[in-house]
Amino acid sequence: MAASRELKKRSLTGLVLITITIAILWLDHILLPLLLVIFITFANNEYFRFWHRKDIYPHTLAMLLPGYAIPFLVYYEVPLLLPFSIFFVFICLLAVMRFPGSRRKPNFLAETTAALFGIIYLSLLPSSLIPLRKLGFGVALMPLLITWLYDTFAYLAGSSLGRHKMATTISPNKSWEGTLLAFPLTFPFTFLLSKLWIDSFNLFDMFLVTIGIGVMATIGDLFESGMKREVGLKDASKVFPGHGGFLDRLDSLILTVPFFYLYLILQK
Repeated sequence: MAASRELKKRSLTGLVLITITIAILWLDHILLPLLLVIFITFANNEYFRFWHRKDIYPHTLAMLLPGYAIPFLVYYEVPLLLPFSIFFVFICLLAVMRFPGSRRKPNFLAETTAALFGIIYLSLLPSSLIPLRKLGFGVALMPLLITWLYDTFAYLAGSSLGRHKMATTISPNKSWEGTLLAFPLTFPFTFLLSKLWIDSFNLFDMFLVTIGIGVMATIGDLFESGMKREVGLKDASKVFPGHGGFLDRLDSLILTVPFFYLYLILQK
């Protein structure tokens, strides 16, 4: 009964999030960068929470200013080399100005590294959804749907058939059975979506995309789980009923979307 209620809660939350995302992708225009800004805001708050539990405090402005700027730079197709170089100098300047800061002990290296990594992880990688949308609505939606399907199949197969744990200390509920069975269960949907939206994909491309998205989704999920376990948290936050926080819900997409974009670019 408890498992059934949890699944119902997860499904309802997931349906709402998927509907909002699809609607914004369909409308496009400036709404997509704005959607990413909302994600960046909440995800950064959860990311800060991880570090604060280790008594490390990345500079808020050093992360949010570049983090907010990157989706709009990508949207307006501004080459990122010069802006990113400016952001890097900006982060270094803030780090020097606050050293040793007001904390009990200086964490100069950790705080600077955390800020740089956070910008890449929470802003640069998710912003790859924007050039995908410029290639078409279906092209942008496809990696999201495949990722959601793969995660759902892995969860359902693992819940019913999982016996061998994949990473007990990081994600106790993730099993090899669920992870591996999700690949063949997802492939027919990759095939159908490819026929709908990407004519250039052959069977080998569909196979590679299914494998790549599955692997990236698993790595993204385990990576975010590892951060939580490091600081003793079950969920990044409690924003979404049954799903935890933004990072809990979207950890897989942070890696699968850029993978899909790079695959398309290299395939051409």
